[in-house]
Amino acid sequence: MKRIGIILIFVFSIIVNVYFGFQKAGFHEDEYYTYFSSNRTMGLYQPDRQWQDRQTILDEFVVKPGEGFRFGLVRLVQSWDVHPPFYYYIFHTACSIVPGVFTKWTGIITNLLAFALCFWILYLILERLRVSAGMQAAALLFYGVNPQTISCNMLIRMYAWLSLFVALCAYLHVRMVQEEEKEISERKFFIGHMLPIMIVSYFGFLTQYFYLFFFVAIGVSYSAYVVFWKKNLKRGILYVSSCAVSLLLAVISYPASVRHLFGGYRGSEAAGSIFDLGNTFMRLSFFADLLNDFVFGGYFYLIVILLLMMVIASYISKKVIQKSDGSRQISQKDSFGPEYIILTLGTIGYFLLTAKAALLVGSASNRYEMPAYGLIIMIVFASFNLVFNLKTDTKNIRKIRSYTITIVFVAVVFLLIKGININDRVLFLYREDTEKIEYATQNSEGVAVVMFNPATPHNVWRLTDELLEYRKVFYMDEENLDKLTEPEIVDATRITLYVADDDYQEEAINNLMDSVELTNISQLFSEDMWKTYEIY
Repeated sequence: MKRIGIILIFVFSIIVNVYFGFQKAGFHEDEYYTYFSSNRTMGLYQPDRQWQDRQTILDEFVVKPGEGFRFGLVRLVQSWDVHPPFYYYIFHTACSIVPGVFTKWTGIITNLLAFALCFWILYLILERLRVSAGMQAAALLFYGVNPQTISCNMLIRMYAWLSLFVALCAYLHVRMVQEEEKEISERKFFIGHMLPIMIVSYFGFLTQYFYLFFFVAIGVSYSAYVVFWKKNLKRGILYVSSCAVSLLLAVISYPASVRHLFGGYRGSEAAGSIFDLGNTFMRLSFFADLLNDFVFGGYFYLIVILLLMMVIASYISKKVIQKSDGSRQISQKDSFGPEYIILTLGTIGYFLLTAKAALLVGSASNRYEMPAYGLIIMIVFASFNLVFNLKTDTKNIRKIRSYTITIVFVAVVFLLIKGININDRVLFLYREDTEKIEYATQNSEGVAVVMFNPATPHNVWRLTDELLEYRKVFYMDEENLDKLTEPEIVDATRITLYVADDDYQEEAINNLMDSVELTNISQLFSEDMWKTYEIY
């Protein structure tokens, strides 16, 4: 019966995520990079005073028929930038199955596959932590349709897959700690525990370098436990050396990672931020507030305070019960075991290190902490489960238990409704792009001019979903103020103009107006770095 309930929650979570997939109307600029860097043909370029047809633009974002599964090119393109290639292999594979098609669904379905696997891994973690069936259901419901889980699945980047590998790493460590008491040879320990961790960490590292933060945090925690608590130096050495080998193999298979981490612009920025102690409080406050607002509906701090009070009260109650019944000992099931502590330390370590290294880009910064959000949710619910797990049959305690799950489910539903409907905390949908795309569709046969900033021509990516609606577009360098002579522009009866932010923006618009017979111009839309005008 419990398994059926979890399956129903899983199906409901998929349905909710798919619903928001239909609501997604636009793309973040980094999502365009996912398509481009996975499927590029010749490389995007913006020719000054020249036309570019729709197919030329489209070919840079889709797999052309007969050119699928070009993993060597995917690897090469990522080596030029700052990312490891594994997620892009997965995404390129999905695009290769539907060549010539540019759609959000290749990215969303790819993410939902990772989400589905991650959901069941988190379920296994709850099982390992001996969380009750009711609390498991509440935790997985809160995770499955949490605004930030949905946001992670809507963002066509690598964070859903990073979340999967972080959850897998967490599960394998929890399992390893729980089975630490078994008398097994080092060979069996390596095959049964270390080899799976090495495989997961190899692919985790090659998915997103932030995986290292969790791997190091939970690795240090486990090493300290096994060496200083279990007094097993030999196993500690085996663990550390195996982890080092897995990362070394990842670096050998993708040598560009060394330059990305220690020489690339993002690696240098991240390292500088991590070692800058002056920004610590600001960054931790920023990401803690994101967790509070976007995951827990503004109640995270209250939940933590309540949980701490309950832990203290539970501890005192158990001491009283143990004192009154000297034969009763607090079992491992009634206490925060080493697996729980190591999981918590690993999760906190990832959150803190990521907070120190990640880009500060407003609410979009949630993406960097999304792998930790799922584990934080599991830890919170496991903690509540533990403090209610009093081994006594007093009438008052039974009465409390009977109401606990009901109260928890009511709280979960309230927080989800608040986050999704009231606070509108699902990100990366870009519903505001609907009107812009509809306008471009209605004028697809008309004249479209794109004035780009020559210092940042790649920002034309931000207009891709609109530009793909036109039969062709005319590119202009904003800083080239020569008079236009292109007949289709000069003789146009109506022009849709996209203008990038630039010091010469006003002069470029005036130059265009002086070159055509049209006299009226009105602004239609404004977005980050771009404005859209209609000239008539």
